[in-house]
Parts: sequence; C-alpha cells; structure tokens
Amino acid sequence: MKKLYKKLVFMRNPLSRHSNRVFNDSKWIIPFLASLLVSITLIFSAIFGFFKAPYDRYHHQLPFDIISFAKTEVSNGYFVESSLNKVLNTNSSSFEPPRLAYLISGTKGDSHRMMRTLQVIYHPRNQYVLHLDLEAPPRERLELANAVKNNPPFAVVENVRVMAQSNLVTYKGPTMIASTLQAIAILLKESLDWDWFINLSASDYPLVTQDDLLHVFSNLSRHLNFIEHMQITGWKLNQRARPIVVDPGLYLSKKSDIAWTTQRRSLPTSFKLFTGSAWVALTRTFAEYCIWGWDNFPRTILIYYTNFISSPEGYFHTVICNTNEFHSTAISHDLHYIAWDTPPKQHPISLSMKDFDKMVKSNAPFARKFHKNDPVLDKIDKELLGRTGRFAPGAWCIGSSEGGADPCSVRGDDSVFRPGPGAERLQRLVNTLLSEEFRKKQCS
Repeated sequence: MKKLYKKLVFMRNPLSRHSNRVFNDSKWIIPFLASLLVSITLIFSAIFGFFKAPYDRYHHQLPFDIISFAKTEVSNGYFVESSLNKVLNTNSSSFEPPRLAYLISGTKGDSHRMMRTLQVIYHPRNQYVLHLDLEAPPRERLELANAVKNNPPFAVVENVRVMAQSNLVTYKGPTMIASTLQAIAILLKESLDWDWFINLSASDYPLVTQDDLLHVFSNLSRHLNFIEHMQITGWKLNQRARPIVVDPGLYLSKKSDIAWTTQRRSLPTSFKLFTGSAWVALTRTFAEYCIWGWDNFPRTILIYYTNFISSPEGYFHTVICNTNEFHSTAISHDLHYIAWDTPPKQHPISLSMKDFDKMVKSNAPFARKFHKNDPVLDKIDKELLGRTGRFAPGAWCIGSSEGGADPCSVRGDDSVFRPGPGAERLQRLVNTLLSEEFRKKQCS
C-alpha cells in the first residue's frame, strides 16, 4: 500500500525528484550562483553602457542594429556622406604645403617628350604616373621604364611609376576615361598623401615651375576642382547626347576610330549633361568619390558615357555638377592655354614661337599642344622656367652647378619653395577664377 502511495505522489509531481536533487546536491549551488551573478552583471552593464555610449568618444562604433533612425540629424552621423560634408565645409587650408599627383600619358613615339615633361614638372613632394598606351611597341615602354629606374632622384624618392598595364586609348571614346581612372586608383593605392590630381599628355608643357605652382596652391582651399565646364544645351544635345557610338578600343587590340550606330537615344531626365575640357585638376576627395562611388552615381555616369561622343570632355564634368557635395567646388577653368581655330576643329592649334606672348599673358600654368621638340619649348625653358639641366630649378635643388653639374642632384627640404615671376602670373589668374563674378558661372 505504501508503495502504491509513493507511486501516485510521484505521478502527481514528476519534477519533484529532479528538483530536490538539484537543490539538495551541493555541487550545483556554486555554479548556479556564479552564473546568476554573471547574468546580472551583464544585464546592468548593457543597460548603463547603452545610455552612456552616445557621450563616449567612440560612439560611432555602435552596432548598426541599435542605431535609431527616428531623427535625421542623429542618423546622418553614421553615413559616409556626413563625413564628406564635414570635410567639404572646412574651408581653411592645411598648414602642410600641398602635394600634387600627375598622370602623363602618351602613345607611340612619345616616350622621350614624356620624360622631358616629367623632368620639367618634377618635384620630390609630388607623385607621378606615366602611361604609354598599347599602340607604343613593347621596346619603347621598356625604354621609358628603364629611363625612370636609372634616374637617381626618381630612384631615391620613389615617387615616379610607369603603368605596367598599357591600354588602348581612343580620345573620343571612354578608353581615355578608363585609363585616367586607373591612374587615379594607382595613386590612391600607393599614397594618400596628395591634394590634387592633374592629367597631362606628352604634348603638354608647363609655363611655371613647380615651386611657383605649389606656392600659389598653398594658399588655396584643398576643396577646389579646376574643371572647365558648361551645360550641354540646344543643338549640341542632338549632336552629342543622342548618337550612340562604340569604342573599338574596348574589345580590339589595335587602335581605330569610334564606330557609329544607327540608333539614337533619348535624353536623360535624372541628371543634366555637361561638357568641357578633358584636362583637369581634381581634388583627392573628388577623385576618391569617382573611384569608390559610394552612392553609385559615378558608375552610373561612367556606364552612360561608354557610348558617348568625346566622353573625356563630359564624364567628370557631369559627375561633379550633378553631385550636391561637389558642384560648388567646381571652378570652370582647365589651367591650360589652348588656341583654337574659328570655328574650332576637333584638335587645337599647335603652338609655336608666334604664340609665346599669348601663352605668358594667359597666366595659365600649362599650355598645349606642342609639336615634338618645337623651338618654343626651349624658349619656355630659358625665359619662363630657368631650366638649364634636367630639372626645372626649385628650392629643393641645393647642389652645386659648377662645371655644368645639376644642382637638383642633391635634394634639400621639399617643403620650402622659391617662387618666381610665374607665381605672380598664376596668382593673378587664381584671383580672377575665385572672384564672385566668375564663380557665378559654375555648374550653370
């Protein structure tokens, strides 16, 4: 009878045996209390930590799933655009002298004048990328690479690079834009320590020394983009925007002109089209935006301009003027003196001795285009740059010039500049470009 009673009690409360064992067995008490203490500690830490985090200097590392999006002003701080706006709203220039990043591009037979341009614009503070396109034979590209490798200043500073990958470049097609973006990506990968990107061709030549240019740019906001632009309107829309072209350089190994299709496309409605000079001086911030494209807009425009006539004269222009963060930074000038026929043809007039005075009066830091070894280049070296050796002189050149030695073979402090008359001319141009009357024209 007693056995039957115990059995009924157990059936009525089947957990009693196990629960009694749990609390009666002393070996479970200490682990239980320890786990309870840890749980309570974690709960209170999470509660107080959550309310304390916004006031901590590392509050931007909060997990994404606990960020409140109820108020726009709070959530904006967690996105890339807010950081960009903070940078762009800082108008003061850095105390550190600026650094420039150059792309010098050329084609078959251009290696020697590419080296000449490089030596004239060389400065130890800057970064340089040389691109000799696929039309040049391998031997010429190898000679260019060896010339850079065997140049002592380049070897010591290691700021000159020859692109190992050569691309076909068709000026009217998107291949030039692709090559330019690749050069920017290389410069960003190798060094973030530069402020402006400037693209030049082998037919370009400077009209001021790098000391002149760096001295004037030292007093500029690091957020100004020099990019000549204007909105495409009227008959230009039909001739430029509606036709669809194909660049053979995208799929052939030999250069040929763009191919025209019979189809025509409608005009875009989500962005405005701009055009201008293919020669630019872009800030590193804007160059990074064109590479990363965190809102996908630069890639969208790049795809659109794949089938556009003369896309190098419209890609960067359309991106910058349709982006709220950057359109106010665009200065409509390409920093070049370029002479055109009337009416203008596809290519500008080749400059010569008769254009020297006009070049000087333009106050521009660069000019194009020049024939190979034109005598006017020697005149520029002598009268504007003071160049007698391989490099244009600068304060960084502290060696002796006795016996015909190159003073730039000994490098001094590259943050010290010795500006000359070229700086005065360039400053006059900059003053005009930054005037309120001139800036009213930007992206309009």
